[in-house]
Amino acid sequence: MRRMRPDSIWPEASASSSGAELVQRWEALLDKAPRLRPWVDQMLGRERTRLQESGVAQLEVERTLWQDLSKWLFDFEALPAFAVSAIAVTLEDPALHEVRPAPGTPEETAAAESPERAVSELETLLADPAFALAFHCVDVRLRTRLPAGPDLACVAESDWFALLHASARPQPALTAQVAVTLVLHVLSSGWARHPASARRAALRLFLASPADLRGDLQRLCSSLPSHWSLLPAQLPAFVAAARAARVALADASGLCARVVAAAKDRPGGLALLADGTGAVPSPEEVAELFRNARKYGHMGGFRQLLSLL
Repeated sequence: MRRMRPDSIWPEASASSSGAELVQRWEALLDKAPRLRPWVDQMLGRERTRLQESGVAQLEVERTLWQDLSKWLFDFEALPAFAVSAIAVTLEDPALHEVRPAPGTPEETAAAESPERAVSELETLLADPAFALAFHCVDVRLRTRLPAGPDLACVAESDWFALLHASARPQPALTAQVAVTLVLHVLSSGWARHPASARRAALRLFLASPADLRGDLQRLCSSLPSHWSLLPAQLPAFVAAARAARVALADASGLCARVVAAAKDRPGGLALLADGTGAVPSPEEVAELFRNARKYGHMGGFRQLLSLL
């Protein structure tokens, strides 16, 4: 068995009879998706601190951490390799959304992905029925509710998608919302090319309430992505549209979970998307999926998805 890094914070091996096996399986997974490692360390550290501060006995702390690791591993191992890598990107330190990498670094190179690469990644993602379903939910519940008026016409659809992805709470498993936000991430790959200061300002505005619109609004406008060309008078419309987009994201995630609940079989990632509520889609929602799938019949994931309903 490969030795763990000396600075790792994995639980004590003596607290679990299956700990050695879990370590082996985690190391195999982390070799394929190394970006997961910092997140696992961070999550274990936070959970350890929470348990210790609540007065839990140390042995029980270690046992609980092994249980968490086992659950996360089960979820990750059920996914296609490309999905694990995609989730790993969303679980990175949120600061990566805010700090622009230095020129020439691997992150800077990744940020400059070509449109051709983005198309290839989307096609790969949509070859899996779980992500084909998530794409459908974005298409019918999110796209249709983004602002269409002239006031916000310069804010591209991909920018709204990027802000929804950046504002979503990272999760260590494939849920309906994670599947939807992964699709949003792929559909907005160009967002990382904007200056870090503009991305920070845009995200702050995206999460703002009407009461937050005070002070030097012209200065705020000048800090946003330049192609938006927003004026202070347009900011209330942006804040209202952002709130509507967040509601639409929740609706898209709910639709995704309901359709999964209606599937006769749930291979791969589909098994992880049900929300456990038992809610199923309405006949209109199922018909909507079949109609929409006709537009994307060339994508293998849609064909697989329809065969399961």
